[in-house]
Amino acid sequence: MPTPSIQLTARGLGQQFGRLVLFRDMDFSLHAGTSVAVTGANGSGKSTLLRILLGLLTPTVGEVQLQVEAKAVPRAERVQHMGLVAPYLGVYEALSARENLSFLAKARRVPGADDRIAAVLDRVGLADRADDAVGTYSSGMQQRVKVAAALLHEPPILILDEPSTNLDAPGRSMVRTVQDEHVAQGGLLIVATNHASEAETCDRTVAIGAHQ
Repeated sequence: MPTPSIQLTARGLGQQFGRLVLFRDMDFSLHAGTSVAVTGANGSGKSTLLRILLGLLTPTVGEVQLQVEAKAVPRAERVQHMGLVAPYLGVYEALSARENLSFLAKARRVPGADDRIAAVLDRVGLADRADDAVGTYSSGMQQRVKVAAALLHEPPILILDEPSTNLDAPGRSMVRTVQDEHVAQGGLLIVATNHASEAETCDRTVAIGAHQ
């Protein structure tokens, strides 16, 4: 599927909870075909920023705008163009990986769902365990299911929050390859990370707290 032209822009973005100010006056514009690292200390607001970009959280001040093929996307529809991998996302442990993805495919109305599910399960290295209950998986294998779920609807924007969580060396290599392929195919990649080695692989950095 051809990747559409995309631009994700933040203007004057700020977020606080009560008296706690996470960040303020953030301005950036992100484009297709690039990778961006979101960095900052633990508790600085990296995950909060990602939730704002996804449209799941309203910022205290400022705005986010997504344009696809030069047309503004309403906030409620923004997540349709994005795939998310995050520690706080759950999986249904009583279901198999294939069943988890089938449920998501129906919700997202993914065309050719069976073939697409098989493709992403193979992509993340779970083809041989696709029909086993996710509750029997290791934490690293469950992380692979989350990656597969994010890729399922072929989103032009891939957002990864600490993507290496619970992964062994082969798993981290798989994620890195997924990231590289996404950018090479014209997608926008956003990675929130505390690891300098992950941030250094990205084209640019959005640093929370650096100048606040």
